[in-house]
Amino acid sequence: MSLPRTRPVAIVGRKPRSSNGASRPASRDKNFIALTDKIFGVLEAFSKNSRSSLSLEDITQSVGLAKTTVHRLLYSMKKIGYVDQHDLNGEYMLAPKFFELGRPVLPYQRVATAAKPLLENLRLRCGESVHVGVLDKGLITYIAVVESQNPYRCAAVAGEYSYAHSTALGKCLLAQLTESEIEDIIRDHGLPKLARNTITNGSHLIDELRRIREEGVATNIEENIDGVICVAAPIRDHSGLTVAALSVSGPAMRMELILDVIKQEVKRVGARISGMLGCPAVEDGPKPTSAA
Repeated sequence: MSLPRTRPVAIVGRKPRSSNGASRPASRDKNFIALTDKIFGVLEAFSKNSRSSLSLEDITQSVGLAKTTVHRLLYSMKKIGYVDQHDLNGEYMLAPKFFELGRPVLPYQRVATAAKPLLENLRLRCGESVHVGVLDKGLITYIAVVESQNPYRCAAVAGEYSYAHSTALGKCLLAQLTESEIEDIIRDHGLPKLARNTITNGSHLIDELRRIREEGVATNIEENIDGVICVAAPIRDHSGLTVAALSVSGPAMRMELILDVIKQEVKRVGARISGMLGCPAVEDGPKPTSAA
């Protein structure tokens, strides 16, 4: 199976808008794509209006563009599935596909931003790369990465996907699920062997997740990439549910020397970020729930 990957998209230099929604003239910026401003202007028209659907005229007045331009934008967004059109009155509305964008990720990106000083400090204390990830349709999505300053380092890219069964982040998040939910993920994505120690047996994975719940920390000892060790701890919300995970990753030759220290550091910082979400102190790992 080929693992899907996604890359973050940088949106630069939104041009300031006048009170009627039209874009003001701006100095020429060769890196700015003017169409971006028009597309997001249409999206803003929906967000600024309390009605569930809008007519072409409503949207045109909101964005201050020519009606033919707005129609072409809406047609294009409808064609790729992000806008729907009412069969009877022809009004436009945002499609379900739009709301799927980043649904499991966005609420916790704010947490990752607020926790950035903690992530930076953890990187300095351990000397290795720090990641925060969430579970998205059975795969891990990295929502924050603070790279090690070592020339030889191990770091993902924010927005990338990884398998859950082979990563410490993923195992922390799988540990919250019921066996039935874990079996569903295995059925969807399999347990491919990615490195010398990858867990490829469902029963072995279930046993590993049970240990993680008891210890409150997960390890990936050359399970995702040969020569790389990763340690992760859960990030929990106000109800005690694991909603994200925090990890430190580095070359095995360095990580082996400070593995026990890193386990304690990751658990400590994970608990502090959990506190930011209103989670009370947790002495024992939470029982698996049916929440995804």
